[in-house]
Amino acid sequence: MVVDLWASRLMSATSFSREFCYVIVTTIAMAQLNITPLHPSLGAEITGVDLGKPINASTRQALSRVLADHLALVFRDQTLTPAQYLAAASAFGPPMEQHYSQHHMPDFPLIGLIWHRNGQQPAEQWHTDHTNRERPPAATILFGVEIPSAGGGTSVANMRAAYAALPDTERRRLDGLTTFNSLDSGRTDTRQEDRDKYGKPIEQPMVRTHPVHGSRAVYFHIGKTTHIKGMTPEASRAYMTDLLERMIRPEIVYHHAWRKGDVLVIDDRATMHRAHGDYDRRQSRVLWRIIVEGDRPRLV
Repeated sequence: MVVDLWASRLMSATSFSREFCYVIVTTIAMAQLNITPLHPSLGAEITGVDLGKPINASTRQALSRVLADHLALVFRDQTLTPAQYLAAASAFGPPMEQHYSQHHMPDFPLIGLIWHRNGQQPAEQWHTDHTNRERPPAATILFGVEIPSAGGGTSVANMRAAYAALPDTERRRLDGLTTFNSLDSGRTDTRQEDRDKYGKPIEQPMVRTHPVHGSRAVYFHIGKTTHIKGMTPEASRAYMTDLLERMIRPEIVYHHAWRKGDVLVIDDRATMHRAHGDYDRRQSRVLWRIIVEGDRPRLV
């Protein structure tokens, strides 16, 4: 196969020719994917990929690029065991431990269970995941296992577009701000071992540069932010709340209506997402969640 031939050459090439080969391999592999945009601002459905089968290096490179371009990817009609799901998720980065260990899947601690019947509440506030890590997730990956008959969707907002739409003066202000992040203060079921392991404050920029796409996006988690540097917690929360109200508009939001067997991949480096609790709680909404490690956020 042509892609595999280029990939083998990539391994033995010089630095310059390796970069050139990488571009060629990725371009060819992207051309072989069936990509259908789902919204003018973000989101694309990928067809012709069985995530239950091994994903070769060139397809991994292409999927990484497509995620950076479209920010949310949907794979329909997937049938996955936990082991297959972990293998598929690794196409986007190494799976990382999630900090609410009480919701880990038995025998598969790198998979989190999102299920209202085990005491969880839908995460209905706009956020990006695990900002209290030095290397927070590149992506959040969700697999629809049990889906209610109506409601219970997931919305994803393009924070790259949100940043671009802000006035120049506010973009310059945000460029200079950082947040301090810890575990959500409102959670009462967090285990002490998780607080000890993940409670240390981590400073993050409020605007970060995407390591693949090169663009800037607004970046914060209002629930995990203790404060913005130089501001009180109260002023910080008021400013972030105001930002979210002004920035997130329907034209930059893709709403995913779940079907059983869907895999939704969300680029945490340039989006925020939220769940919708508008479903009959007598029905089950079960999602398997994997987060994959990303880079250290920075603004360049």
